[in-house]
Amino acid sequence: MLPCRRLHAESTAAAASDEAATDPAATDPAATDHERISDLERQLREVQKALAEKPPSSNEAPAAQQSPPPTPKPQHRDQSEPPFSEFDFSWLNGNNYQPSSLLVSGPLTWSIYVDAYYAYQFWAPIDHTIFPTTTAARHNEISFNLGILGVELTGLDGPLGRIYIQYGSNIETTAGQDPTVTRGYFLSASAFKYIGQAALGWHFHALHGINAEIGIFPSYIGLESYLPQENWSYTHSFVSDVTPYYFFGLRGQIFATRRLKVELWLVNGWQTFGQWHEGRAGGYFVNWRPRGWLSLVTSFYCGQEVMGDPKSVRPYTDNNVQIEYYRAQGKHGIRSSAFSLTADAGYQTRSLPALGGWMAGVSLSNRIAWTAWLATTVRGDIFYDQRGALVQRLPLGNPYAVPAGGPFLVGGVSITNDFLPSPWALFRIEYSHRESNQPYFGGSGGITGPGGVQAPFNPTFIPELRRHDDRLGVNATLRL
Repeated sequence: MLPCRRLHAESTAAAASDEAATDPAATDPAATDHERISDLERQLREVQKALAEKPPSSNEAPAAQQSPPPTPKPQHRDQSEPPFSEFDFSWLNGNNYQPSSLLVSGPLTWSIYVDAYYAYQFWAPIDHTIFPTTTAARHNEISFNLGILGVELTGLDGPLGRIYIQYGSNIETTAGQDPTVTRGYFLSASAFKYIGQAALGWHFHALHGINAEIGIFPSYIGLESYLPQENWSYTHSFVSDVTPYYFFGLRGQIFATRRLKVELWLVNGWQTFGQWHEGRAGGYFVNWRPRGWLSLVTSFYCGQEVMGDPKSVRPYTDNNVQIEYYRAQGKHGIRSSAFSLTADAGYQTRSLPALGGWMAGVSLSNRIAWTAWLATTVRGDIFYDQRGALVQRLPLGNPYAVPAGGPFLVGGVSITNDFLPSPWALFRIEYSHRESNQPYFGGSGGITGPGGVQAPFNPTFIPELRRHDDRLGVNATLRL
């Protein structure tokens, strides 16, 4: 096709030259140049038209077919809309306020936690034991509350897991007080108390994410976290200290929506590695965060918790509301203010109805963040235990006994000042005062033995307990 058109153009040009010889206009150079340009433009249009009309061969394909644009891989809903990512919840009590970890390597996220303190109990106990408490349990000593080294596996599109190894006095006041380890062999506290968390499971891309796990995992009954750094106060409220900080068993986490989380548990017992009876304990936890300034929690637990009484059953409910009622819009003035209200209630049945009893408690905290690095929390709490089912009279293994004195009613107030020079470092000073309707707090004579030293049972020694106590503590925490 193209050679024919080229010959036709040449013959046309020859005829034009013959005509030019007899045409006077041909002697005009300007006219000749104009005609040549017009002829070349016409030829170019013919060539372009021919190329446009030519069908592609079998070896040629349109450019769009040869290199189609890459199609982005569709994301699951739990990836495009992660749970609780819609708002900033760093203000919540019992929640880690830090940004994403710096210690990420592929699918592994490492964690380092170091918590040191100095505490002074105003009774000045001779055995340097502050009782009862789960945090800062040593008097007038620079001490180590909790150290954790952990690693978490995520991002493998299915498998997940974590293990956290812990050390410090905090493990003696929680995991070290588990009496079920005395049932039989191969379940000693020394084998498990150094494990803060250990779990394996699977993540499903359904709804906004579903996790199924087995192992040791944290419990948030009573609201406050096992890690003091996540709480508004350094020491725990009574409602928190008498309820579990961990469970051993199965957990299912269902993120039904971007703002709603449901947990289901099937566990061995109430903060225990083993169990006293053959039935499993269980419960649920629901957290709804409809707005960035509101969080609502309700949870329920039921299990058999009394050694030697197979008819004992303990149903217990924990409920919490947190509201950030003020957040600054500018850079000046108070940064934010929020309160947290926790209300718990339960009942423990026994084989003998006269031994059954109610338990209930309330804790109210208010936190003011003056700046990005300075905050103050005031907390008040009260707890009632009709039969002393949850109130620990003395540490596990103490050879002495304290006679029961009827229903327990305890309460206290505390004030905590936080200094946060970095997201990874926290410094605190806290004062607390607590009261009880019967002797409950360790006094100057201590609770350990004569001279404050552990020794064989001495019938002349009586643990000194008081109806009130005052404490002052200073804390430094590093978390990466």
